[in-house]
Amino acid sequence: MVKISRNTKSSTRRKSRKWLLLIPSFMLLAFLLYAFLFFSGRLTEETTALDEIFSSGQPPDDNAKDTKKAQGIVYPYPAPDGATPIMKPAFGAHRLHADAVFALAEGHDLQTFIPFVESLKSTEFTGDLVLGISAMDQLKPGVEQYLKSHDDDGINVVAYTATWICHDGQGKIVQGANSGIRPCKLVGMFADEKKGGVIKDPREARPVATARYDLYWCWSLNYSKHSWIMLIDSRDTYFQLHPFVTVQRESNPKRPDGLLYLFEENAEVSRIKDSSYNRRWLNGAYGKEKVKSFSNKAIICSGSTMGEQVAIESYLRGMVAQFDNTKCKMKGCDQGFHNYLWYSGELSKAQGVREVIVSEQGKGIINNLAVLRTKPLREWGILNEFNGTIEVLNWDKSVSAVAHQYDRDKEMNTFIKGVRKQLIKTYAAEMKKT
Repeated sequence: MVKISRNTKSSTRRKSRKWLLLIPSFMLLAFLLYAFLFFSGRLTEETTALDEIFSSGQPPDDNAKDTKKAQGIVYPYPAPDGATPIMKPAFGAHRLHADAVFALAEGHDLQTFIPFVESLKSTEFTGDLVLGISAMDQLKPGVEQYLKSHDDDGINVVAYTATWICHDGQGKIVQGANSGIRPCKLVGMFADEKKGGVIKDPREARPVATARYDLYWCWSLNYSKHSWIMLIDSRDTYFQLHPFVTVQRESNPKRPDGLLYLFEENAEVSRIKDSSYNRRWLNGAYGKEKVKSFSNKAIICSGSTMGEQVAIESYLRGMVAQFDNTKCKMKGCDQGFHNYLWYSGELSKAQGVREVIVSEQGKGIINNLAVLRTKPLREWGILNEFNGTIEVLNWDKSVSAVAHQYDRDKEMNTFIKGVRKQLIKTYAAEMKKT
């Protein structure tokens, strides 16, 4: 039997205690090494994201690491270097967190404004209606008074006047845009940030239908990231339901991107290749080679677009950039720009746009009706009589929130004219009381 002396036992115990004391240190070192390896990868990822944002000329966002869209295509800032937008409303004021409907309505008379505004108001929409109107001294009779009469009835009208320098076919300065055909330049949109003086329009003269996207972009800067904005034609639009009730709302106000909604024309009746107008606009702007890959696709209507402010602002930059890149000056080229942005894949990659949702005709918030004029809407089965009114329907027989291009259908156009007559009569009676 081997005997262990007391001294040997004590020595062994001391060595054991030393090793026990070292175990926590080893564990701490292992934990620190693991943490370093883990977080160094995360930090590298975040630093790369921030580097890309700074290199793109955009300010950093708290949530940049949560989305790859923050690293997408960045369209140029429409203002010249060292300039800032200075356009202010002629009357009315934007509300930062409101939803808004934007429309260019220059030259319209009271008969055009009333069904557009009153139908929107009848849906219980209480957001901002932002309009581009004629110069105050050129407004048609009664328009100013009518638009200013909505201060306390739920809808908030914000009106801008724009000054245009337009040219005829020989390059001479003439009065008026001639229904948007003449090329025009904007006056007083930008100012030098340091010196304060007004800067001339940095773009060549172009149709007002194209230049409206410069205006829309300027207006969009007055809203919070996740306010919803609709861009819509005013002359041929009739609201039947609240246009923003079914949109997807973002719960995180700091999220750096948003949704964009586009709306097709009916693809069964006409596609890009079938429309001489759309072919001309696209081919004129981009050339046949760039267009042929999507010539069999549905036409996307440029007169009806919706989205969260952060996505709409990016889209509008893209539309302005298309003119800068192509110099397409035909009236209607904006529709070519609109379709190219989608079918080229650019919009899906644009910074600020999380997702582009394209609705087929008759299956979305806005129902584009123009190409259905090959036969009456009633024969298409999308007109419904209800309580003395006529409603435009979606293909599933639900009521379309927004009927766009309704005037292409004789029955619907006649009905709206009757509504307009009654609305004008009611408004005139109200004015007599005040």
